[in-house]
Amino acid sequence: RLARRVRELKKLPYGLGDTKSITQVRKMYEKSFFEIRRHAKPITPDLEANFTKLMDNMMVEHNNVQATIAAGLQELDRGRTDMGETGQQRLPFDFGQFLDRFYLSRVGMRVLVGQHIMLHHPQEGFVGIIQKECYPAKVCQHAIEDATRICEQICGHAPEVVVEGAVNINITFIPEHLYYICFELLKNSMRAVVERAKEKYPEKELRMGDLPPVVVVFAEGAEDATIKISDKGGGIPRSGMNRLWTYSFTTAGNTSEKIERLKDEKAKPVMAGFAHGLPLSRIHARAFGGDIQVMSMQGYGTDVYIHLSKMGDVEVAVP
Repeated sequence: RLARRVRELKKLPYGLGDTKSITQVRKMYEKSFFEIRRHAKPITPDLEANFTKLMDNMMVEHNNVQATIAAGLQELDRGRTDMGETGQQRLPFDFGQFLDRFYLSRVGMRVLVGQHIMLHHPQEGFVGIIQKECYPAKVCQHAIEDATRICEQICGHAPEVVVEGAVNINITFIPEHLYYICFELLKNSMRAVVERAKEKYPEKELRMGDLPPVVVVFAEGAEDATIKISDKGGGIPRSGMNRLWTYSFTTAGNTSEKIERLKDEKAKPVMAGFAHGLPLSRIHARAFGGDIQVMSMQGYGTDVYIHLSKMGDVEVAVP
């Protein structure tokens, strides 16, 4: 898988493969590939321990791939501005399809590596990174707390989050991936609610009562567990719905500025603006047989449905 990703990164057209950021990702994958190939077969306890340490280091090194890829897309956009062409959607090559495949493969690799590492550090109720009885409401509560803290830090305020429905359902799932999905979607909803309130009351100091709550509803069906995140943040224009799942659509301002802020360790955390959160959340859901759907009413708000497969019998082809 590492070798295939390297080959695809080398073959990217329109100069994307030659940008500084994408070259950095490619070299990172090449380095990991050769380190694994050169490592002796882990047939003894010591070799196994060394191999596990190698895998652990590789996971850490690859943590910033998402931001680096986003930087590469920005470099491409800046380079093509002089030619009068900006945005992935104007290029004949479908970068979205490539990134979907790239990130799905990345999720698959991180699951395999994470599973190998955590099988050496067993936890009660888990098989590796898979929790046998994962309670989505509990995982979502952690995401709510973290998203609220970041929203307050960045926006100055955060709406209340109301949790309703079948909060006691449990499924076999990877809580880390469910947390990522909930966290990204909650950040979007909270930011939209605060920004709409500021537009509605431009001269007023916002209070909790001025921010309509974000509502999270849990439901259990025969095949899926479903989470609905509803906000009254003004919704998304109908013209933007087709671009919702692209890696260039964001309502959170300049992506390049957010990337520069990431490089500053003293800067505030970035709440949104990479244009990767929503499509990556859907990839995490689809990687395990689920899906994400978005329904929006401009002028009112947005409902996001997260479908999580309960059956465990869905095969997903990971490139």
